[in-house]
Amino acid sequence: MALISPGEVVRGGIARPSPADVALDATLISPHIAAAEYRWVLPTLTEPLYTALLADKGTSTAFSLPAYQALWDAHLKGLCAEAALYEAAPFIVIQAGSNGLYLNNNEYGNNAGIDGLKFYQDTLRQRLEINARRMRDWLCSCAAALPAFDSSAAGCPEAGCGGDNTHDLYSTFGLVL
Repeated sequence: MALISPGEVVRGGIARPSPADVALDATLISPHIAAAEYRWVLPTLTEPLYTALLADKGTSTAFSLPAYQALWDAHLKGLCAEAALYEAAPFIVIQAGSNGLYLNNNEYGNNAGIDGLKFYQDTLRQRLEINARRMRDWLCSCAAALPAFDSSAAGCPEAGCGGDNTHDLYSTFGLVL
């Protein structure tokens, strides 16, 4: 079970949560969602909140707790979709078939190749890191409304929600003072 469905990754018109083409086959995304959420979403949410969200969402597309729905709408849906696309991209560009590994190509465009894949994933990774940090900041500021959220495990400032996060600037850019 996962928080996002393959259809949610690629559908939604102009409001879709990922930079995927709306014609992207959702079956190419589906095998990668669990790994994507484990790698990119779970560390930010923490295990208790992730489990609570899974239980609350169930098979519907909405959450019963307003704070969970706000998290989904503002941050989580986009992060889940981008993470799924990030994890699926190599398997979409390079496919395995009876003829071995091959670059997928069609009559409407050329495959971007390995260099294009690396650029695409690097761009998505930057976006994922920023969006995960934004979601963590939101979680820290709303921790009181999220009973399953473990703010200390997520690295929220001890001074309270919305505290000074200047230490993140130095760890992100690798500056040594």
